[in-house]
Amino acid sequence: MIRNIAIVGANMAGARAAEALRGAGYDGRIHLVGDEPWRPYERPPLSKELLWHDGAPPETFYLHDEAWYEANRIELRLGVRADTIDLSAGAIGLASGERIDADRILLATGGAARRLPLDGADAVNVHHLRTYDDALRLAGDLRPGARIVVIGMGVIGAEVAASARRIGCEVTAIEPFAAPMVRTIGEHFGGWLGEYHRTQGVRSLFGRSVAALRRDGVRVNAVELDDGELVPCDAIVVGIGIVPAIELAASAGLAVGNGIVVDAQCRASNPNVFAAGDVAEQPDFFGGRVRLETYQNAAEQGAAAASGMLGLPVEYCRPCWFWSDQYDLNIQCTGRIDAEKQVVLRGRMEDGAFSAFFLSDGVVTGALTANRPSDMGIAKRLVERRTQIDAAHLADVDTPLREILKRATA
Repeated sequence: MIRNIAIVGANMAGARAAEALRGAGYDGRIHLVGDEPWRPYERPPLSKELLWHDGAPPETFYLHDEAWYEANRIELRLGVRADTIDLSAGAIGLASGERIDADRILLATGGAARRLPLDGADAVNVHHLRTYDDALRLAGDLRPGARIVVIGMGVIGAEVAASARRIGCEVTAIEPFAAPMVRTIGEHFGGWLGEYHRTQGVRSLFGRSVAALRRDGVRVNAVELDDGELVPCDAIVVGIGIVPAIELAASAGLAVGNGIVVDAQCRASNPNVFAAGDVAEQPDFFGGRVRLETYQNAAEQGAAAASGMLGLPVEYCRPCWFWSDQYDLNIQCTGRIDAEKQVVLRGRMEDGAFSAFFLSDGVVTGALTANRPSDMGIAKRLVERRTQIDAAHLADVDTPLREILKRATA
C-alpha cells in the first residue's frame, strides 16, 4: 500500500503531479518539498509581466492559493532543500534535519541557470533568470534609459531583450550563433527574428562572444568582447541555458545522463523513484532520448508521473511544444524544427504572421507558427499522428488546415 508520496520540487511538474494524484483518487499523504520560499508558480511571467510591472506578479502567477493545498491535504515544505534519499528505507532527508518517509518519490528538481564562467560574474548587476527572486532582482535594474547587455539570445535572452526594450532600456545582445534562438527555430527563422529585434531597437552582435567583464567595485560597468570591443552597461542578463539538478539522484545511485534517466512511465532506475520536468531524460517521440525544458512537458509529465507512481497505465512520450512571446509576436513550435527537412511555408514571413511545416518523406515532423496560434492547434495533431501530407496541398493557403487534417486522417 502506498501511504506516503514525497515530491521534491515545488514547481510546475511537482504541483501538477500532486493535483493528478488527488484527481486519481489517491488518499495518502503527499509531501511537496521546495527550496524556494514560494508555493508553486508560473515561470513564463518571469521574463515578461514581472519585469514589465517592476516585479509585481500577475493575478494568475501562483498555480493555486494556499487554501487549495489545505483542502487537498498537500503538505508544503517550502524554503528547505532535500539533500538525501534513503532508497533502502524509503525516505528523503531535508537540510533542516527532518526526515520524510516515502513509499514513492518524485524528483522534479528542475535545474539551475548556467553561470557565466568569468571573473565578475558574481557582481550584483549580473543577473541569471530562473526563479521568482531572480526576476525581482532583475526588475530593479530595468529602468528607462538603462544600458542592458543580454548575453545569450536563446528563448530567455530574447524574451528579456524584448521586455527591456518595452520598458525603455538600451539593449545590446551578444550571441555566438548567427541569430537568436538558433537551437530551437534554426538559423533561417532565427535570422527573421533577429531582424525583428533590430527593428525594435536592439543592437545585436551575432557571431560574437564575451571575453571578460570589466568591474568597478561591486558592479560590472562594461563587457569586453572577443575582438576587444568594450560595451558599457548598467546591468547584464545571462541566458546561456540551465544545468539539470541531478545531484540528489546521483548521490542516491540513480542512473543519470543529461538528466535523471526515466522510462515512459517516468520511473527512474529504482522502481520507487520517478522524475519529471526539466530534470528528466526521457524517451524521445522521434526515437532516442531527450530532456525537454518546456512548460508543456513539465505539466504533462508531472501528471504522467502521478499515474506511474500509482501503477496506473501510462505511456508518456510526446513531441515537444513551446511558445515564446516577444514584442507583438507569438512564436510557437512543435516537434522537430529541422532546416534540412522539406519546409512548407503558409503565409509570408515579412508580414509577421506565417506557419512553417517541416516534412520528412512527406510526414509532418515539426511546425513553427508566428502570430497564427490556431494553426498550431492543428499542427500539433499533425505531428503527433505522424501525418503523411502532400507538400503542395499543405502549401495551398486557400485550403484550411483543419480540412487538410480531416483529409489526411480520413
